[in-house]
Amino acid sequence: MSTYYKHKRTASVDIPYSFTCEQCMKDSGTLSATIEVDATINSNHRELEANKDEKLKNNVHAKLVREVKSAHQNATENQIFIKAFKDKCPHCQQPQSWAVSGLKDDMFTWPIALVIIGVVVGLGCYFFTEVENNMMIAIIAAGVCFALAIATLIFNMLRISNKKKKTSTSLQKNVPVIDWGAVSNLLNEE
Repeated sequence: MSTYYKHKRTASVDIPYSFTCEQCMKDSGTLSATIEVDATINSNHRELEANKDEKLKNNVHAKLVREVKSAHQNATENQIFIKAFKDKCPHCQQPQSWAVSGLKDDMFTWPIALVIIGVVVGLGCYFFTEVENNMMIAIIAAGVCFALAIATLIFNMLRISNKKKKTSTSLQKNVPVIDWGAVSNLLNEE
């Protein structure tokens, strides 16, 4: 019986940004958004061979470039800011209206995953359980996942509503000033 080792590599980049608070009108100062990705590879050896290590480095770097380019495109073209750009003012601790777009962008991620899991678990229970009432077990298993998906969606909608309510009193709507020059080497890669 052979043993497999999972090798993991992480890469991250810090993107400086700042914003003027919509509530107290003070400058946040330079803050840092960290984008972090990881990649894994399996091997039969405790130490990774040179070619697999190079492949792992390339994979994690490619993932980092993809994430940075995606964050840049969403921020510049669609005014959607990822969660790494923290919106809490360091002076008054109030959230900013520009962060609502990041919550909206991420609202359906977990509910969709839970629905897919519910379908897979329901089908698995129906086809692979050798009991008399396998249809009832499948419906219950899928129903639990669907209920969790609905609860997660409602929770996400409440978070967005709460943040909108907190930021609705501000008269001036600002966006963060992001220094994309700090990651221009990643943005310019093909």
